[in-house]
Amino acid sequence: MLNKVAITIEKYNMIKKGERILVGLSGGADSVSLLLCLRELGYSNISACHINHQLRGDESFRDEDFCIKLCRTFDIPLEVHRINVKEYCEKNSMSLEEGARKLRYDIFSQNNADKIATAHTLSDSFETMLFNLIRGTGLKGLCSIPPVRDNIIRPLIDCTREDVTEFLKARSQNYVTDSTNLEADFTRNKIRLKAIPVFKEINTSLFSTFKKTLENIKIDEDYLESQTSLLIDNAVTNDGYSADILMNAHSAIRNRTLAKILAENNVSYSFDKINDVASILTNSGKINLQSDIFAICENNILSIKSISNENIKPVSIPIDNKNKYHFLGRTAVINTIDVSHENVHKMLANGPIDCDKIKGKVFLRNRRNGDKIKLCGRDFTSSVKKLFNASVSIDLREKTAILCDDEGIIWVEGFGCAERVKVDSHTKKIMICIIS
Repeated sequence: MLNKVAITIEKYNMIKKGERILVGLSGGADSVSLLLCLRELGYSNISACHINHQLRGDESFRDEDFCIKLCRTFDIPLEVHRINVKEYCEKNSMSLEEGARKLRYDIFSQNNADKIATAHTLSDSFETMLFNLIRGTGLKGLCSIPPVRDNIIRPLIDCTREDVTEFLKARSQNYVTDSTNLEADFTRNKIRLKAIPVFKEINTSLFSTFKKTLENIKIDEDYLESQTSLLIDNAVTNDGYSADILMNAHSAIRNRTLAKILAENNVSYSFDKINDVASILTNSGKINLQSDIFAICENNILSIKSISNENIKPVSIPIDNKNKYHFLGRTAVINTIDVSHENVHKMLANGPIDCDKIKGKVFLRNRRNGDKIKLCGRDFTSSVKKLFNASVSIDLREKTAILCDDEGIIWVEGFGCAERVKVDSHTKKIMICIIS
């Protein structure tokens, strides 16, 4: 096993000369063997960190005491942290496994070590691959646990659990056992205790076969990742990403790129969410990703934006004798003008409203669900939502000005007035709205 670990460290360039290494030490067989392996391979600048999650009562403190005595025996510096995982998970609505992992790595990141060594093995990698496969995953999920991630290294990643126990047995080195690992109540334990023994019956060389398969998958994964980086570089613009370039790429690369774009914007992604975003690349539109985060595609540009609720609050301003109004950060100038029939025709626009055809009071507002208008010169009624979807920028739809009277909408910015208030040969006074 020592030789395997040495080869793995060299293969993935895990440790450079003189680097400080912090070993995550639980007291279990894997982490104890990792600590001893690094020591026997001559790495002297080693320290250990034990985290007591306080989840198993006296057993948790038994593990802590074991780690203290082990490090004292080998004269290895040890830091011990006690954390209340259960309380943290309840406050943050997380599973115990997820919360414990986050807290562990938070503590590791606060250490000034150059590298953080964790004791994940090839057996762990196989179990993780199966776990990901059961839940649904892509090629990245099948690659399982990476040997190196940032400053986190896994020197035992090519060793099996059998390698570990034989290594410790040869040295008469004891370790502690987490009793929950022997219970088949958890998904990972079911895989370890029930599924893997069956796989071994089918293939006695299960882990060596898996290792070769994993290496092949990782080669493909590395290539696809390199193509994804190229696509992102080609597609990026000042405002987002070119929808055309993304759409013309192979779906395998496009979907990876979309996943990466979402991840870079701190958006959790799934197969369905990626497909939703892909669907608006050709048709334009807006997809709510989470909370107030949206994927927006317009004018051939895909972008990820935060659209606050302030932008969609209903605004309604009564029009009185004033001619200037503040409207959602813009200025609306509304004038009424006495005109002759000739002057009306010279203006030649659908914008002017015949004041005598207005019913009741006039209000300046933004859009509402269900808004409709029969535009001047059309013999059908249009949905304002469809009008906006076709030609109004997504960022401006909630700020586009609308005039309405007691009977409904009489004018929409950019589209003109309603048929029922259009100017004609009898028009004497018009209303004009200019937004800036």
